[in-house]
Amino acid sequence: MQYKLHRVAPNSEGWVRPSPRRLGAAGVGSYVREHGFGHEDWNFKFGFASNGQMLGYTVARPSNKLAAEEFGVVLATYDPLGWKAVGYYHGARFQGQTSNPPDTTLQQMAVDVFELAEKNQIAPQYREKTLSQIEQVIGTEFIHHCWVIPTDRVFVFERPTKIPKTTFNPGIQRMTVSFDISEEQFKRITMLDTTETDRSDALEQAEGQRTLKLHQSIERKPSLVSAFKQSLTSFACTVCTFDFEKEYGQIGNAFIECHHTRPVAEMRPGQLTRLSDLVAVCSNCHRMLHKATPILTVAQLRKMRQRPS
Repeated sequence: MQYKLHRVAPNSEGWVRPSPRRLGAAGVGSYVREHGFGHEDWNFKFGFASNGQMLGYTVARPSNKLAAEEFGVVLATYDPLGWKAVGYYHGARFQGQTSNPPDTTLQQMAVDVFELAEKNQIAPQYREKTLSQIEQVIGTEFIHHCWVIPTDRVFVFERPTKIPKTTFNPGIQRMTVSFDISEEQFKRITMLDTTETDRSDALEQAEGQRTLKLHQSIERKPSLVSAFKQSLTSFACTVCTFDFEKEYGQIGNAFIECHHTRPVAEMRPGQLTRLSDLVAVCSNCHRMLHKATPILTVAQLRKMRQRPS
């Protein structure tokens, strides 16, 4: 396996959508400064995964002789205080122009850029384009520097974490977008997000802990779920009509799970959820709704349950 550290633009949204107010900003790289967004802005958007794989973007690409190799890629930002690791790929393959993002992915990317255009936080040429035109531009540019990574090999740090100079210190070359690093450097950097006691653990254990932190950082408001359940007149599953009380007696009274039709990972910080965005479902149907990417609608899952007579 080859090991690299790739510089990416800073992102206040966790690299699931473009950050606002970056047009013309210093320190984010020439493309982002001039356009207002960068294609790496979606690198950690797990909602874009398809068939267990994600597409990642970096300006850097491997040499032709290494193009078929598997890579460990640290994604890091740089500011006057130094280098900070934001996440990494542990088993990425460069695809270049052979992997186009799915249409649904490109459509959402275009919507994200269009929203910046409405706020005049994007380059003028994008403010004059339609959604479909923006989608075409993004698709054309994205595939030139595209990596494919299994979803279980994409890891996001809980927060950007400073890389000690004793581990990585490129000196005057700091603004280069790609650096060769050793396996030892890769291991040291990818362990930075663990606690002191965790750092002696095997890499596989540290990876599992990072994934757990990512999921724990995304939470729903319990008060909204409580209000939703109080509004129900029936606790039968909206998809299959299963009723816990009818099946299990008193222990199942008023028991049902709350499904959010808008995935929390797709929501911007502070975006509101309404009661109309919630649906009552049983545990089995809830798991099935989330098994597909993008998640299924209640109508889609209900149709899938139909059996020929």
